[in-house]
Amino acid sequence: MKKITALFLIFYVFSCADVDKSSEPENLFSKDKMAAVLTDLYVVEGAISSNKAAYLKTGIKPSSYIYDKHKIDSISFKDNLDFYTDRIEDYLIIIDKVQANLKALQDSLTNRQEIINKEKQKVFPKNQSTNSIKITKKAKTKKKV
Repeated sequence: MKKITALFLIFYVFSCADVDKSSEPENLFSKDKMAAVLTDLYVVEGAISSNKAAYLKTGIKPSSYIYDKHKIDSISFKDNLDFYTDRIEDYLIIIDKVQANLKALQDSLTNRQEIINKEKQKVFPKNQSTNSIKITKKAKTKKKV
């Protein structure tokens, strides 16, 4: 049994030895550019998944939007993605930048929402707010027969 296990272990080690990495693309994106592209990709995908009906009404194609915004094409994006995913250290740096970008967007949106809420309070002070108006119903009296 030990011989069979050792044989499989040796076979496994040698089978993984010749894994080739992707070659460097002609138009290699910087890590910052790759992080920006992936950030936009995650934002668009999140928007689509949160409200698919609104997305379908717009008729916007997410891939075209991202490619146009960053002035890239699908082939260069795929080549760069393959290149960076084969180099895990670089890819982890890119993913950390993507997470930082998404966090910054989230913080910006939170701050914006707080400003909007403060403006609403100025327009509708709490004592005049539509939420504070109470509608009372007169109690119905039942006549006993």
